[in-house]
This record gives sequence, structure tokens and C-alpha cells, in this order.
Amino acid sequence: MSDIEPPPAGHADEKAWEELAKNILRAQMMANGVSYATLAERLAAFGITDNELNLRNKVSRGRFTAVFLMQCLTALGADWIKVPTLAEGGRQGGAQALATKARNPKS
Repeated sequence: MSDIEPPPAGHADEKAWEELAKNILRAQMMANGVSYATLAERLAAFGITDNELNLRNKVSRGRFTAVFLMQCLTALGADWIKVPTLAEGGRQGGAQALATKARNPKS
């Protein structure tokens, strides 16, 4: 039997997945104390040019490529992330809870 948890009924719509992607990225930013301006600077070091406003808008929409997510996570110094369930991070405001968990993984 698989230990993969199916999404909760009624919460598996596209918006929830977008919210989860956004919250994973924002949680990593919060856990590392990185602003959008700093993220833009860190991405520039990899040759990726995007300004603070564009990053804020892209993340806010929650619709970005896996490549963008990986670039950001690398720029944030993430060496490994646990992908939360939709129930944990697929809701508005979920980034704060995920950031707290990233800072204190045993809590």
C-alpha cells in the first residue's frame, strides 16, 4: 500500500494546487528571511533577470513553471524540501505554517 495521501475531497481543484506551489516558494523565502528584492538579486547571480515586482506577481498568481520553482529554490539555498499535502499548504495563508515547519522540522 502506498503512503501517498490522496487530496481531500473538494480541495483538489487547480486553485488549490496553485496555492500549494505559491506557498511552498513563499515558505522557503520566509524561512530564509529572503525578500522578493533579494530573491531577484540571487536569481541574477544565475543569469536569470527578473525584477522584484515581476517576481511578486508571478509568485502571487501561483502559476509558474517547474523550472522557475527549481531556480528559486536553488537561489534560496534549499537542498531538499518536503512536499506538503494540499491540506497542509494548499490554502490561503498556508505559507506561514509551512515556513514555521521549515524552520522547526520536528514541530
